[in-house]
Amino acid sequence: MSQNALIGDFEVTDLPEAVPDEQDLRVEKQMANYTKTEEFARIQQHCLDRIAFYQTHLPDGKIIGLQVRPDGTDWIAANVIISELKLLIGMYEVATQAVEDANV
Repeated sequence: MSQNALIGDFEVTDLPEAVPDEQDLRVEKQMANYTKTEEFARIQQHCLDRIAFYQTHLPDGKIIGLQVRPDGTDWIAANVIISELKLLIGMYEVATQAVEDANV
């Protein structure tokens, strides 16, 4: 322990270790197992297709181009939808990574 450290402080090089809650880990294991199913693959592909759609179309379905110029609210709406779909996919990726880390 460092000479100038407070009682109970860690050394500078010691990293705190998180102990996962068993209930949370159980839920994340279920989510990680779900990512291996055909149903999840279809949902993930649908989300990716919708992301690709909103990157080139307005929320009302119009193709972005020279005749159709989006205003600020159209871009905001499309970006919110894209962000939410990415978060949905990312939630399962984080669960899978957490289970892999817990098994190490």
